[in-house]
Amino acid sequence: MADVDTREALTGSAVEPGDDGLWLGDALRFFLDAKRAGGRSRRTTDDYRKKLELFQRWVATRHGAERGSEEFDAPYLYIGADEVEAYVVHLKQERGMADSSRKNHLAVLRSFFQTISRRLDVPDPTRRLDEARFHQKAPKRSYLTRHEAGILLSAIEKREPTAANDAEDGLPVSESRRRTLAPALAARDHAAFSVMIYAGLRIEETTSLVLGDLSFTRGEEEVRVARGKGNKERVVPMSPKLGRSLKRYLKIRDQLLPPGDGESPLPHLFLNEKGERVTENTLRRRLYKWLRHSSIKKQDLKPHDLRRTFGTWYLQANPGHVRELAELMGHSDLSQVMKYALSDEQRARAGVARL
Repeated sequence: MADVDTREALTGSAVEPGDDGLWLGDALRFFLDAKRAGGRSRRTTDDYRKKLELFQRWVATRHGAERGSEEFDAPYLYIGADEVEAYVVHLKQERGMADSSRKNHLAVLRSFFQTISRRLDVPDPTRRLDEARFHQKAPKRSYLTRHEAGILLSAIEKREPTAANDAEDGLPVSESRRRTLAPALAARDHAAFSVMIYAGLRIEETTSLVLGDLSFTRGEEEVRVARGKGNKERVVPMSPKLGRSLKRYLKIRDQLLPPGDGESPLPHLFLNEKGERVTENTLRRRLYKWLRHSSIKKQDLKPHDLRRTFGTWYLQANPGHVRELAELMGHSDLSQVMKYALSDEQRARAGVARL
C-alpha cells in the first residue's frame, strides 16, 4: 500500500497510483535518504547516487522532459522495462562497460525501483527483466563495416562482363542472352543486397517484394514489408543510397523479361533470367560469387549478415533506440535486437578509450 504522506511530500499532493506527478529526481532523493537512514555508509550511498544520476540524465535526455528551469528530469511513470533494457544497451555500446560493471548498475536500479515500488505503490519496471541475457558474451562479428559494404557493392558495379561469371545457376538460358542480361543481373543483385543492408529486410522478405511495395514520393520514400515474418506488416524509410540503387535497377528491370513479353507476368520486384521471381538460393549463390570477386576478407558472409549490418549501423547512429529498431526490423521482442548492440567488442573498447 502506498505511503500517502511520503507521496505527498515528494510530489506536492496526495497523488493517486497511475498519476505522473512523481518525478524521477524526487524518487531518487527519497531512495538515497532511505538508504542513509538505514545505516548505509557514505561511500555506498555516493556510489548509488552516481549510478542513479547517470540513469536519470539518460532518461531525461531520451524523453526530453524539462522540469522548470532548474532541473532536467522525467516523470517516474515514463520509465518502463523498455527504458531499462535500452539503458543497459547504452552502457555496453556507448560507454563500453564490462559485464561486471553493467551488472552492478542493474543491481542498483533493481534496488531503487523495488524500494520506490514498495513504498509508493508504483510499478517496478525491473520486476520481469531477464538479467542473464544482458551479460551474454559478445558473438563473432557477423555484419559488414561501412568500408566492407562499399567494397561489396562496388565489386558489383564493376562486374566482370563474362557469361560464366554472370550466369544464373541451373536456368536453361542461352549464353548470348546471359551476356545481354549481365548488366541487369548485376543491377538486381546490387539493389537486392542494398535492401538488406540499408532497410534490414530478411532474404525471404526481399524476394517477396512487389513493385507496389516501393514508394518514391518525395519526402515519403519507403519500403513496405507486407509479407514479413509472422505475416506482420511494417514500413522502413528508404535511405538515399537504397533509393539510387533501386532506381538504377528499375530502369533496366524489363530486360529480364522473356523476349516478346510486354510486361512482367508477375509483379515481383526482383526477377531471374526467365522473368520469374528470383529465389532465395539464387541470391545466396550470387552473394558468394560477388564475395569471391571482391577484396573482402570476410568470405563466410551470409545474406542474414546483411540484415544484421542494418541493425548494427542503426544503433551506432542512434544509441539506445532499441525499441525503434525492433519496429523497423519486425521484431516483437526487444531482446532480439540486443545482439546488434553486443556484437562489436572493438567499438566498446574504443568507447572506453574516449573517456
